[in-house]
Amino acid sequence: MSNADTMISCFPVPPAAADLPTVMPSPFANQPHALAMQASLLLQQRLAVADSWPRDFFSPNGGKMFGVLVVQQRHGAIGFLSAFSGMMNGQWQYPGFVPPIFDQLEHDSFLPAGKADLLALSAQIQSLEASFLRSDLAQQIAALQQQRDQALAALKQRHKAAKAVRKQQRLALAQLTDPADRHTAMAALALASQHHKREATNTTLHWQQSEQQLLQQQDALEQQISQIKAQRTEKSRALHKQVFASYQLMNALDEQQPITSFFADATPPAGAGDCAGAKLIHFAHKHRLKPLALAEFWWGSSPAAGVRHHGHYYPACRGKCRPILPFMLRGLNVEAEPSYGRDIDTSEPQIVYADDALWVINKPAGLMSTPGKQVADSVYLRMLQRYPEYPQLTLVHRLDMGTSGLLLVAKNLRINKLLQKQFIQHQVEKRYEALLSKSLAHSPKEGLIDLPLRVDLDDRPRQLVCYELGRAAKTRWQIIAHEPERTRVWFYPLTGRTHQLRVHAAHRDGLHAAIVGDGLYGLPGERLMLHAQRLCFNHPVSRERMEFELPAPF
Repeated sequence: MSNADTMISCFPVPPAAADLPTVMPSPFANQPHALAMQASLLLQQRLAVADSWPRDFFSPNGGKMFGVLVVQQRHGAIGFLSAFSGMMNGQWQYPGFVPPIFDQLEHDSFLPAGKADLLALSAQIQSLEASFLRSDLAQQIAALQQQRDQALAALKQRHKAAKAVRKQQRLALAQLTDPADRHTAMAALALASQHHKREATNTTLHWQQSEQQLLQQQDALEQQISQIKAQRTEKSRALHKQVFASYQLMNALDEQQPITSFFADATPPAGAGDCAGAKLIHFAHKHRLKPLALAEFWWGSSPAAGVRHHGHYYPACRGKCRPILPFMLRGLNVEAEPSYGRDIDTSEPQIVYADDALWVINKPAGLMSTPGKQVADSVYLRMLQRYPEYPQLTLVHRLDMGTSGLLLVAKNLRINKLLQKQFIQHQVEKRYEALLSKSLAHSPKEGLIDLPLRVDLDDRPRQLVCYELGRAAKTRWQIIAHEPERTRVWFYPLTGRTHQLRVHAAHRDGLHAAIVGDGLYGLPGERLMLHAQRLCFNHPVSRERMEFELPAPF
């Protein structure tokens, strides 16, 4: 029995020909093929046997992404492969799961030594940064600067007092009748003034020289630290390239390319090629198995940063997998990637209010606010086409493609600037209505979510909770109705971060209940049940308070 045979799991009942996909579904689709979902359930049954795993998937941060790939063997039998993303329990391989793309023996020949070198350099840096000499120099410099400031301040005060005395003396000398005596006395006063100037200059120079000696010692130490850091960075970059040089990707046409070929500067992001989907497809090609359908799902507790829910399916990531999967799938009949946007009637968006300065419009769900990389159709372009006499029209703010509701549009740049100022000064009131995917019957009736956000660089446009690099994001929420297995809420965003309401709803430290229809942070549906229901602002010309409300269409 070959290595590939031991990796293939069988279905309890062999699938009928009618159950097989005629075209391999796109790995970037939100909903996997039914056969891939069936394979996922079989793997999940195995994962659910807690005693079989040294890992507690439901401990904090214990969750993991798994994947299955339905394959057809050369003799026609249908089975499926299983994989996990990255490492599990510190290991790259685990019985029943396909191995990583790289040759582990090759990695073992250089990676431990490379990591040891990096650890040694890090230890040197840490030792120097925590050294007594470094802290002592900093303390000496701070103490010297304090003494200098006090000494120079005292000297300046003494010179100021002496100058005032000399001024009075000059006034008194004006009364002397003998010009010779007056000249001699005035010369003495001038000499005293020059002496004080020299004293101030020499004293300042003395302190500068004393400080410079310490600063030179400090600079030499900091340069030493910087040089070791630069050495570590260079070694890390070289090791990174050496690691990825062993990732040779394959496809059904027997073509091979190093993974470095698909990323700018030949520098893949950390973890590229280690996702479950990439490992599964590579293994299938290597062992002459035909890929039929892929599914990736999260198993266990939600992560601290991103939004992942137990048992939910997720498409392949865009940062690590989007550059490589088209090559790996070459030679297969694969569905096109899901289209972005929906067919929206040309009459949209509807105008709610208009005057000489602005429009308030009702943006439909499925229409982008501004043109994107893949889709040009948007509120902005439609408004430009509808009102060509306003070439400076500008969207004052934006709504996600899936979000419907009130959107403010300025007719020129001056009006836009005035309205933008109100957003910056928090004079604009916004309220969103959302339908959440869980019952919050036992939760408080209202609250505040404070979770800083940043973009997920490996899977744009997803956002992550990040306390180190994230921007402040705050949302006030209020339950307005309980529905069977769902909850209707109002959201009041106090900041305006990308996907803020969606992440705050779905994240484990937020409401832990994704918005219905949110295929990015929850489960896909007919539409995202999020609606910009209320908008209040001061008119930029009349200063009148404007208030608009639109009932949610769901």
